[in-house]
Amino acid sequence: MTDEQKSQKWWQTVPGLLSATAGLITAATGMIVALHQTGFLDKDSGHAPQAPSGSLAQPETVQSDAAPNARPNTASSSKSEVAQTSIALAAGSEVRLGNAVYKILAVQLDRYNVEKLSLRFTVRMTNNDRYPVNFWDESFRLLVDGAPLAPVSGLNKLLHSRSAEEGEIEFVIPVTAQSVALKIEHLNESTEIPINLPPQLPLAKP
Repeated sequence: MTDEQKSQKWWQTVPGLLSATAGLITAATGMIVALHQTGFLDKDSGHAPQAPSGSLAQPETVQSDAAPNARPNTASSSKSEVAQTSIALAAGSEVRLGNAVYKILAVQLDRYNVEKLSLRFTVRMTNNDRYPVNFWDESFRLLVDGAPLAPVSGLNKLLHSRSAEEGEIEFVIPVTAQSVALKIEHLNESTEIPINLPPQLPLAKP
């Protein structure tokens, strides 16, 4: 083979190499563009992908365990969650009306809600009559600053002759009450027992 033939074969091979190289570059560029569009290259770079230009970033909401000016809702506090105050009874906690004897065994003052108090009386009634009598709410009224108030306890029992039984009488009074007295009625007789409210009323727990 002459030198002229070798030179001609080399020049004919160079364009082929250039074409092959250009094809490889084009394929590599297409692969890089595809990987970039799928986000694969963004994950590897360690940078979070940016939001699209047409979307708005949502503000981050920070929640706190307790607001600085939050106040507890004590209006929904149950009676088992509040303080209790026992009221000492003066002399005359036992009264006789006809053939019935009423003895007040205990008086309990509780917080009912933020505006009201619960005043409960534990009463023992003795029936010395020959006939059964009613031991019920209708025999009791609470005079709150002079105004009569009916109980909310729902006591309603039939007390047999020559027997005794205990029951609870409950009243709901406003926290602004200044003076209270328990009025007991039996047949045509009645009596009033003053109750001294404590100066420090029970407060609801936070």
